[in-house]
Amino acid sequence: MGSPLTITNESSWLRLQRHFSESFSGELVYRRRAYDVERVDDQRVKRWRNAYRYILLLLAVILLPIDIHNLYIGQMVPAAGGMALLAILMTNILLLSMNREAFLSPPLVMVLSIALVMLSIYYGQHHSLYLLYPLLVALPMLLKTRWAVLLAVLSGLMVSPLVFTQYETTTAIVIGASMGLTWLVSAWLVYAVTEQSRRLKDMAITDPLTGAYNRRYLELQLEQVLDSWKRYQRPASVLLIDIDNFKRINDKFGHGVGDMALKSLVDVISRNIRSVDTLCRYGGEEFVVLLAETGVAGARQAAEKLRAAVENSPVLPTGNMTISVGVCDLSVVEGVDHWLNLADGALYLAKRNGRNRVELAEAVVAPPASLEKTIPDWR
Repeated sequence: MGSPLTITNESSWLRLQRHFSESFSGELVYRRRAYDVERVDDQRVKRWRNAYRYILLLLAVILLPIDIHNLYIGQMVPAAGGMALLAILMTNILLLSMNREAFLSPPLVMVLSIALVMLSIYYGQHHSLYLLYPLLVALPMLLKTRWAVLLAVLSGLMVSPLVFTQYETTTAIVIGASMGLTWLVSAWLVYAVTEQSRRLKDMAITDPLTGAYNRRYLELQLEQVLDSWKRYQRPASVLLIDIDNFKRINDKFGHGVGDMALKSLVDVISRNIRSVDTLCRYGGEEFVVLLAETGVAGARQAAEKLRAAVENSPVLPTGNMTISVGVCDLSVVEGVDHWLNLADGALYLAKRNGRNRVELAEAVVAPPASLEKTIPDWR
């Protein structure tokens, strides 16, 4: 009986940890194509709301004992101000928990909190000054850099006269310096965590040699495009690209030159596709370009443009490098594997018909049965 309860508690705690870390880490997803905008923006807003809710909860936890203390000693004006702010915080927390908009933005909450601190100090509650510390920590997390700096400076200017009149000069300087350092450390931690999250996500979805996206990312994007096709009938096409006679290039120039040729190919392709298109390394010398909002006619034109651009680019020390391209659009596919199979069959046809050419999947009668090939003889 005890074990299942332990497992349940642990899983709930782990879910809370993951939820908390996602709320304060970098972006959950990256926008790669035009029709990802709505989905990405929704997740970004959801992450921001979660972070805001946690910050408000922290402020409420700190403010509650201060209010109780003010009520206990009979300081009714600071207590009333604190209870009003606590009610605002709890209302915002409730709204955010229901995935609704908070009725007060972070800058307004910060300004009200600073005003409460000044009111409390005016009535002799000097300990309320320490409420500024979590506020300074929260500023870089919730606001853009410009607003975070502005509010930090504003709060410092408002509180400094009170600090220097209520404390000795040395003590006031120490308090001011510690507040400034608190804000700087918080801002640096927010930047470091966000940057680390971005780098880890880039490592997870990119090919380390060429910088193109990897096969894992490609499969995720193809699934999303298929879902979009089923729901909205939005066209898309893939170009399966293979370097002609790449083994001969490695044998003639060495693997170092072969690696440089792969990087140069990615550069050439990147310069000749749109920003809404996605370039992925499929494996070895194979690459896939996912063309957004593009039917088979536009995909063939784009493939011919890439083929000519690669042939006319000085990728190799001597001679030209050529590619063969298989084109397949969404109108004839049943799933991701079927889509890639059809493109692979079109690529096989391009190789069989002499290489350095483009073929459409519509012309393929029987695509190769297996996708788990390494380096076939015809490549």
